[in-house]
Amino acid sequence: MRKNLILPLIGIIFLGAFLRLYGISDQPPLSDEVRVAFSAVHYMEDGQFGPIMWYHPNLRNILIYRIGDVLGYSPYALRGMSLLAGILSIPLTGILLYVLTKNKTASLLSAFLVSVEQVHITFSRQAIQETWTTFFFLLGILFAVLYFKRESASPPFNSPLSKGGHKGVKEGLGGLSTLILILSGIAFGLGIASKFHAIPPLIIMLFTGFYLSWKESSFSKGIFILSCLIFIPLIIYLLTYIPWFGRGYGIADWFEMQKVLFSKMMTHAGNPMDQVVDTQAWQWFLRPMGYANFVHFGDMPFVTVAFSNPFVWLLVLPSTLFVTWRHVIKRSPEHEEKFGIVFLLLLFVFSYLPLAVSPRPIWLLSSLAVLPFAFMIVSLAVSEWTGAVKWDNKALLGYIVITLLSSLALYPMAVGKGKYYGYLNVIVERFRPPFEKMR
Repeated sequence: MRKNLILPLIGIIFLGAFLRLYGISDQPPLSDEVRVAFSAVHYMEDGQFGPIMWYHPNLRNILIYRIGDVLGYSPYALRGMSLLAGILSIPLTGILLYVLTKNKTASLLSAFLVSVEQVHITFSRQAIQETWTTFFFLLGILFAVLYFKRESASPPFNSPLSKGGHKGVKEGLGGLSTLILILSGIAFGLGIASKFHAIPPLIIMLFTGFYLSWKESSFSKGIFILSCLIFIPLIIYLLTYIPWFGRGYGIADWFEMQKVLFSKMMTHAGNPMDQVVDTQAWQWFLRPMGYANFVHFGDMPFVTVAFSNPFVWLLVLPSTLFVTWRHVIKRSPEHEEKFGIVFLLLLFVFSYLPLAVSPRPIWLLSSLAVLPFAFMIVSLAVSEWTGAVKWDNKALLGYIVITLLSSLALYPMAVGKGKYYGYLNVIVERFRPPFEKMR
C-alpha cells in the first residue's frame, strides 16, 4: 500500500485509540464486567460456567483470567483485550476494503467511520467479547481473501495481487499461501471461540474456497481449504473447553453441552431487570437506537449508552441498494475489483440477515458483527455519490465533518457522562430502567 494510504490510516488509528482510551481508568466496573471477572475465575479454576454469559464460548474467560493473573483485575487488564481489538479493527476495516476494491478514498473513510463510531467505542471500553469477535473474523477474512488472490487462476478471483495465471496454481499450496490460509483458520477459530457471530463470515469464506477449488478442478486445494477453515477453527474451539473437560467430561458430554448452549442462545431474552427497548435488529438501520449499562458508583449512578450515529447508520440500507444497483445490476465498469464488491455485499447480508429475522431480542452490542461491512458499503456509496477520488473533495469533507461532529456530540454517553449534558440527558433517561427512575 502506498504512503498516501498508510499515513492517513495511522492518523485515523490514533484518533480511534484516543476516543477509546480516554478516561478508561476512571470508568467504574460495570455490573457485567464484575460478573465477567467472576466467570473467568470460576471457569479457569473449577471448570464451571457462569455466573454471566455461560452460553457463550470461553475464550473471554481464558484471556481475562490469564491477563488478570499477571496484571490484576484493574480497569486496563479487564478491558485491555477489548480495547486492543477495538483499536486494531479500525485499520483492518480499511485494509480489507482496499484489498477488495482498490478504492483508497472509501477504504480510509470506512476506517474513519469505525474509529469515531460511538457504539463501537462504547463496547471497546467494556470487558465483553464483542470487539474481540469482530477483530478476529476481520483478520480471518483478510487472510482468506489474500490467499484466494494469490492462488486464483480464473475469474472472478484473479487480480493484480494474484501470482499470475495457472502458474500460481501449479505452485500448489506451499510457501506463503499455505501460511496465509492457516492464519485465516486460526483467526476464525479465535473468533468463534469468542462468539458465534464469526460463523457467517467463515461460511462465506468456505463457499468461496470450494468454488475456487471446483473452478480449478483441484481436489487437493479443496481438502486444504477444508482443513484450514473447518478443522483448525474446530480444534481451537475445542481447546477452549480444556478446563471443562478437566472436570471429567468427555466428547459425548461436549456434544450434549453444545445442544444446550445453542438452545439457550436461540431463546435468550435477557434479564427482566435490564432495559427492554431497542431489541430488534431489523430496525438498526431505520432509526437511531441504543443500549445502556448502569452501575452505582458511590452515591451516583454511572450510565453508559451506546447510541447509533444517524448520519452513518441511516445510510446503510440506501447505500446497499445503490452499490447493488450500480455494481451488480448495472455492472458499472469503473471498478477493477467488481467481485470484491459483490463479496462485501454477501458478507453484509449473511452477517446481518440472521440477526434481523431472529425471533428473540437482539441487542445493539451484536451490531458490531455487522458494522464493518455496513460501514464499508456506506463508504463506497459516499465516495461514489460525491465523486471523490481524493480527500480534497468538498462534499466528502463535508460528510466527514458532519460525521465527526455528530459522533463527538454523542461521545459523552460512551464514557458515562451523558447525564451531565442536557441534550443527551433526554436519551439517557429514555434508557433508564424503572427501578433506576425511582432512585
